[in-house]
Amino acid sequence: MADKTKWWQALGNAAQIIAAVGSVGALTFVAWQVTQIETESRKANARQVYLAYSAAGMKYPEYLRPNFAAIRQDPVKFEQYKWYATQMILAYDEMIAVANDPVWIKGFDYELPDHVALLCELKSSEPRFFTQFEDKTNAMIDTALKGKCG
Repeated sequence: MADKTKWWQALGNAAQIIAAVGSVGALTFVAWQVTQIETESRKANARQVYLAYSAAGMKYPEYLRPNFAAIRQDPVKFEQYKWYATQMILAYDEMIAVANDPVWIKGFDYELPDHVALLCELKSSEPRFFTQFEDKTNAMIDTALKGKCG
């Protein structure tokens, strides 16, 4: 009888070890799933921000390739344009932070030069404007502005 008790005890110990290892594996899997859900949620949110920016471009096409001197003459248009540019930068800021996809970086590099005049003015008159963006985005803006602001 003593031998059978030891056999069942050994089996019980092995079952407890297997259960513990299985629990750790399950917790690891759940943590991975939560991370994936968070990442996908951030990507979906970033796409929504970008779609809102795209809609603003359809509503205000004059801000896509702006005539800054003309816009600057009208205080209302200037504020609209400033918010349009803010929305553009925030959209790319979010996509670059979440996806870090070279395609988004190229898109930002493509659109940014059209807004250099505004960004140069904001660098000198409202430097706090740039505190709302990620460091990587600000570095890209600084590179685009290098040598262009007076």
